[in-house]
Amino acid sequence: MSESTTHKVHPAPVWLTSDYVQEKLRNYFKNSSLKLIQLDTQPAVANGENYGSVMTRMNVQYTTKESKEKVATNFLVKTTFANKDPAGDVLIHYGVYTREMDIYDFVLPQLTDIVKKELKDSRKMFAATLNVDRERDSIIFEDMSLEQYKVACRRKKLDLEHTHLVLEKLAKFHAAGAVLAERQPGIFAKNYDRGFFNKHTRAYGQLMINLLEALSRSLSTDQELGPRFKTKIDQLIKRLMDYGERSTTNNPGDFLTLAHGDLWTTNFMFQYDAKDHPTNAIFIDFQFCVWNSPAIDLHYFFATSLQDKLRLENQSELVQFYYYKLVEALRKLKYSGRIPSLFDFQLQFRSRGFYAVFCSLIFEPVMQYEGKENASLEQILSTSESGMRFKDSVYESEAVKKKLGLTLPFLDQFGLLDEM
Repeated sequence: MSESTTHKVHPAPVWLTSDYVQEKLRNYFKNSSLKLIQLDTQPAVANGENYGSVMTRMNVQYTTKESKEKVATNFLVKTTFANKDPAGDVLIHYGVYTREMDIYDFVLPQLTDIVKKELKDSRKMFAATLNVDRERDSIIFEDMSLEQYKVACRRKKLDLEHTHLVLEKLAKFHAAGAVLAERQPGIFAKNYDRGFFNKHTRAYGQLMINLLEALSRSLSTDQELGPRFKTKIDQLIKRLMDYGERSTTNNPGDFLTLAHGDLWTTNFMFQYDAKDHPTNAIFIDFQFCVWNSPAIDLHYFFATSLQDKLRLENQSELVQFYYYKLVEALRKLKYSGRIPSLFDFQLQFRSRGFYAVFCSLIFEPVMQYEGKENASLEQILSTSESGMRFKDSVYESEAVKKKLGLTLPFLDQFGLLDEM
């Protein structure tokens, strides 16, 4: 993102006081002698890299009866948007805050045990949870940057080595989720059916439509892509939500599990060895976890996070790589449900293909935004002059235009831009 880019900055929550943090640290470390000496807070996410929550980094210094010197460390605090924030007005319909608190409180600890004890993978899968505060809709968890985990560049995207690592870890996450649901029937029955497309709400619909309309306006002046695709995009605007819901409707015989639901470069972190090779990947941000096909995670991941050559030329091979890792994990965990054949799973992946459309044409250009306008969900919703400038500028950069020149024909060859 360019230095001139502006982004709405949310201050740290007013309730995040020294007394509050000291109490949570005492509970987490099970040490009543802990005394907080210093608390500093600052925004934890770079401009334009988070549209769904407020992230604050806490720098703390504390002492205990047992420690001779002050201990300095960091934690991350994730909170909802303030009341009357347009983004919060959209997200509240999806149950994202309650769901993510449940994930960190109840689900991730169990998935961690399954992966470590039964799959014998000692590598971290997730950040540890310090505290879940349901009264304040907040989560405090460990800052993985302290263990040299870092987010990959959202503009450079991932090469094959990084991609294989994410798919390996994703397969274990999906396998563990399916097995947990089998062992605890009903654990994902409530509030895990509200992804970006669902039968309960279309609150995200206007944001998606507004951006597709901006794409259509950009195609009006594109002499190469416009004649081929503008009419198709205009027709797609009318059918977007219907097709989206169809792409996430589960069919008899589908393999289903806990899908991450928002799997792009900002929502996983890598750890590296001395030669700068990735050795582990962890997942973060579970607001949009859903009980659905793992194919939606694959489409989202491929469309938003892979380098173009991999995305356009190697998808079937990558699905195969993921599938074998998934089957291996399911068998180790003695999963008793039906495991689809590779042929059936490839069909399931293709049947969810429309998920790649909104990821590629709507979310990914916003994720890549590096213009000068204020970037926020509020701007996407707004019909003000500033809001229209932002939406139009999303599709004006040469990088996005070049990407569309590859993406539109790629989607079109599968019939994903035609009437379905």
